[in-house]
Amino acid sequence: MEYILELKDISKTFPGVKALDHVQLQVRPGEVHALMGENGAGKSTLMKILMGIYKKDPGGEILFNGQPYDVSNPKEAIDTGVAMIHQELNPIYDMTVYENIFVGREIRKHGIVDKKAEIAEAQKLIDQCGLHVSPTNTLRGLTVAQCQLIEIIKAISVDAKVIIMDEPTAAITDREVEILFGHIRRLKEQGVAIIYISHRMDEIFSICDRVTVYRDGQYVGSGETKDLDEAQLIKMMVGREITDVFPKLEAQIGDVVFEAKHIVRADNKVKDVSISVRRGEILGIGGLVGAGRSELVEGIFGMHRISGGEIIVKGESVHVHSPKDIIQKGVALVTEDRKGTGLNLRGTINDNIAVVAINKLLEHGLYSKKKARNASEEYIDKLKIKTPSSDQIVGDLSGGNQQKVVIAKWLLSEPDVIIMDEPTRGIDVGAKRDIYLLIGSLVQQGKAVIMISSEIPELMGVCDRIAVMSEGVLSGEVQRKDFSQERIMALASAIEV
Repeated sequence: MEYILELKDISKTFPGVKALDHVQLQVRPGEVHALMGENGAGKSTLMKILMGIYKKDPGGEILFNGQPYDVSNPKEAIDTGVAMIHQELNPIYDMTVYENIFVGREIRKHGIVDKKAEIAEAQKLIDQCGLHVSPTNTLRGLTVAQCQLIEIIKAISVDAKVIIMDEPTAAITDREVEILFGHIRRLKEQGVAIIYISHRMDEIFSICDRVTVYRDGQYVGSGETKDLDEAQLIKMMVGREITDVFPKLEAQIGDVVFEAKHIVRADNKVKDVSISVRRGEILGIGGLVGAGRSELVEGIFGMHRISGGEIIVKGESVHVHSPKDIIQKGVALVTEDRKGTGLNLRGTINDNIAVVAINKLLEHGLYSKKKARNASEEYIDKLKIKTPSSDQIVGDLSGGNQQKVVIAKWLLSEPDVIIMDEPTRGIDVGAKRDIYLLIGSLVQQGKAVIMISSEIPELMGVCDRIAVMSEGVLSGEVQRKDFSQERIMALASAIEV
């Protein structure tokens, strides 16, 4: 049997949009098969059909192990031999690590859940994955990266013949990526097929054997990874050549507009950190996962209590007790977790874009739906959000388009300082370039941008300065003329250079 999984002529229609239009995919046993395309190309939709979350349109055929494959829910898919790590995490936060790993497939002894056996097995899997958490910890106390690794452990622990990995490295460090790749290589040796969805080109060429590309819900082509290069792959994905992946627009750098001095968080996750940013400047904040980058900006923004330090906006000291205090001073925060803290997934694009700057959308003291719709349509056009209309439910958009809605929400409030925490996570190369150009246009308008990213090439491509954190402290700062991956990694690792 040449293929473990075959999808032929598969379509899926949602109200107002054809997400998949007669696509195909063939996956061999023991191969890592990359599935690529811009946000909204249909990749995640197809995988949700495979997992029984969506039903395909009538017609087309799915074969698994040469037999017709038709499942109605994820449990059926897992029982058949197909597992998935989702791009948007769905952990049960108030359950423990071991309970999350074994939920729905508990180890039983005499008909009763054997907690001791589950904890022991979970500990073994955690050790193999290089994760430093207790199996009895609840997920609510873990970081996004740790939750991502628990999802990976969960998928690997299922005896699946096909594992779908949708952006599995989005929230984990390079060290953890290498551990994941080690697991993938072992799974390959066992004949397990991996469908690997990622926008990180280096990963595709490092771990994947073949690649299939979709564009706008249609099949573009497939090929051996060794026979393709990055430029060819980008052209297949976006339908055009992108020669400048990190466009850097020139902007006039002016006076300091924002300062955070000697910030200490009450939980001690940030220890005496000072940063400043000028009008027209893009300040990058680098560091490994867990270095305290998100914790710093969340403290500044009033999402967590700070026990020391001063925040100064446009020369005025600001007492921040809640996000409202700093939003009113013209500071915006695009959070790392768009699903948990950035969006109302059940609301429309109109609802989400209006929520921060609702005062701008009033007419005679009342909320104007017309003004909200006009504002939404302006940003849909500016940010190239793929949607049939501004009334689209945000939860039905692709991850990248959801991220653009978060950014639009804050831009409508016309802030002077925009903090962006991992703004391009889970976004394709074309959409990333759109975000970089948008950031460039914002600083050209005299705004200041603080950008957190785990991708050093991104920080080096876009930023004017990079402040590097390590274990809750500022380990150093690098000017653009001195940028190098080695220097930034050394500071992130707290190595003397």
